[in-house]
Amino acid sequence: MTSALLRWLVLASLCFFAVPARADDLATRSAKRHYERGEKLFALGKFDQALDEYQQAFDAKPLGDFLYNIGQCYRNLSDYNQAIFSFKKYLKLKPDADDRDKVEKLIEELEEKQQRGEGEKFAPKPDPGEPPPPPKTDAPIYKKWWFWTGIAVIGVAGGVGVYEATKSSGPPPTDLGNIGRVFSW
Repeated sequence: MTSALLRWLVLASLCFFAVPARADDLATRSAKRHYERGEKLFALGKFDQALDEYQQAFDAKPLGDFLYNIGQCYRNLSDYNQAIFSFKKYLKLKPDADDRDKVEKLIEELEEKQQRGEGEKFAPKPDPGEPPPPPKTDAPIYKKWWFWTGIAVIGVAGGVGVYEATKSSGPPPTDLGNIGRVFSW
């Protein structure tokens, strides 16, 4: 009896402790998969797509190193405000980072670029001038769908009306009379 109870307790404890490890393992695998995709896209210069992958990796497993990669994507996309935010958040999550001096220097450079008015968020907008004329929507009436639908309805109604007006209730009257034949089968 004691061995059965012991086996049940061991089995229950394994099930209890295995579930969190498995969930953590799924999050790690998802983060790794998104990170690897992001690395490939970053190497190809597809920074906006790499940014999406790094953000999904961070959502799966919020590690500070992902924020560094996110900051690099924003920097390459010239969104200096978001890059600075990501780099500062990276340093906050990893206060003892080995590359702390390098990241602080990057932040300083980006802030200088912002002050000079560089970057996507700070570039001067071109003067739009006069707004373009509104699109011409007046098409000829024969190019409108409802015109041809109306023509079809009128044609069908006219055909039915002519048919009803000219049909009679029996065979037409003649001077020859009607000869009825009876067929027997």
